Amino acid sequence: MIRSAPRQQRGTTLVEVLVAALIVGIGLLGIASLQIRAMQASTNAEYRARATDIAWSLADRMRANLLANDSTGSSYISATALGSCPGTPPSNCTMSAGASSASGVVECSPAQMAAFDLYEARCAANRGVKEVLPGGKLTVTCNDWLTTDTDPCSPGSEMLITVSWATRQDVLDTGTREDSITMSVVTGKDPIEQ
Repeated sequence: MIRSAPRQQRGTTLVEVLVAALIVGIGLLGIASLQIRAMQASTNAEYRARATDIAWSLADRMRANLLANDSTGSSYISATALGSCPGTPPSNCTMSAGASSASGVVECSPAQMAAFDLYEARCAANRGVKEVLPGGKLTVTCNDWLTTDTDPCSPGSEMLITVSWATRQDVLDTGTREDSITMSVVTGKDPIEQ
C-alpha cells in the first residue's frame, strides 16, 4: 500500500475570506458610530457653553440694573419663553461695539433697560439664544424670599435664568429632546433705596 503525503493547504478558502471581511466591516461600522457620537457630544458641549455665556451675560446685566427690582417686582421676570423675535429691540439703550457716536441711543428707564437686556439675550444677531441655539428659549423666574408681601419678586430674591435648546441623543433622533442650564442670580437691592 502506497501512502500519499497529506495534502497541505495552499491559500485560504472563500469562507475564510468572507468571515474576515465581515469582521473588518463590523469593526469599521463601530468606528463610524463612535465618530458620530463624538461629534454629537462635541456639538452638545458647544451649545452648553453658548447657553452658559448667554446666562452669565444676562446675570451681569441684571446686577447692573438694580433699579429694575422695584416694588412692583422685577422687570426681568419672563416665565414664558419667547416664541419668535421682533424685528427691533424695544428701545436702543446701548451703543453697539465699534460705534463712533451715540446717535440713535436713547436714555432708558430701568424697565426699558430690562426689556432691552432680555431682547439682547434672546434675539441679538449672532449672540442671542434664538440665533445661536437650535430651538433656543430663555426664561427668567423668581423665587420670592418674602412671601408675606404683595411683591411678586422682592428685592434680593433669587432669580433663575433658564436657557434651553433642542438636542439630539441618537443618530436618527430628530432633535425633539431638550437640554437646558439654569443659573441662580441674587441681584441685591439698590443701596439708595435701603
